[in-house]
Amino acid sequence: MKYGKVEISPKSWEIIVKNIIEDTLGNGESKGKIDLENLSKIEEVGKFASEKAMRFISDMTGYKSCLKVFNVRLITPSEIMEEYGDEKRIFTKIDFSGDIKGSGILIFSEEDAIKLAKAMLLGMGMESDSDEMDEMKISAINEICNILISAYVDSFANFMKTSLTMTPPEFITGSGKEVLKKIFEKYNIGDEIILAFRSTLHVEEVGSQFDVLIVLPQESVTMIFEAIRKGEINDKLSVKYDQ
Repeated sequence: MKYGKVEISPKSWEIIVKNIIEDTLGNGESKGKIDLENLSKIEEVGKFASEKAMRFISDMTGYKSCLKVFNVRLITPSEIMEEYGDEKRIFTKIDFSGDIKGSGILIFSEEDAIKLAKAMLLGMGMESDSDEMDEMKISAINEICNILISAYVDSFANFMKTSLTMTPPEFITGSGKEVLKKIFEKYNIGDEIILAFRSTLHVEEVGSQFDVLIVLPQESVTMIFEAIRKGEINDKLSVKYDQ
């Protein structure tokens, strides 16, 4: 179902309703309250960051890109792992930390990763004839990850009036289930509500598309909602980046 423009998965909705009932009946303070009224502010930050990332891709490759899919979701780890399933893919991942923490992941098929890496290398005057994923292409994919995830991290840092640090990109091959499982285990995330931003970017002339997935654990989601309630946020993202 949706609340405004934010998607709420079936399991997440069950948890939210359970927390509402517990609060109403006075059975103790529920863990990780979700402020549904302020979801739209978070959706705006994610949309702004996705559009910024789209412009970065066009600048890097010299080709037109478009944002085919964008959604903000309250979802549980088991649901998102099931969506990406057992199919082997290429991932490049950056973790970020500070007042909030999380992971940013680019998710490709091998074919799409190679197409995009070759387009970026060509844009840098470095032509590659090989259709294999070699060190040069891995470096290009990691650089794309570094630039795109920084669009999201910078947007969140500006929104929260704080600074966040990023790890170097990590190139990974494997299934969505196994890669995402390791991320959730790193943050000690059980089957609880997480916040996930998913964008699908398409580079038209190259014929390559990929997902950008930003995952925030419940602790960070709670901190964002708390900052919104206290008015400790910056609502003027476009002023900073469009000057």
